[in-house]
Amino acid sequence: MKMQQSIVRDEQAGPLVEESLLLGLAVVTVSIVIAVILQATGWAQEVVNGLLEVLQDSWGGLTNLLGP
Repeated sequence: MKMQQSIVRDEQAGPLVEESLLLGLAVVTVSIVIAVILQATGWAQEVVNGLLEVLQDSWGGLTNLLGP
């Protein structure tokens, strides 16, 4: 019984475990943020490409309408 009490009261590894968990949480959080940013920029790039394609098609149709 005395051995269990000494294990429970031993707090020397506490800060190391806490720092490891915080570093792991920080890495996961940064990874999620980077993934969201990359996904958002990819979506924005698709929207811009779609708008440019629509503008090019419209300009082509206008030039065909007004051209010889």
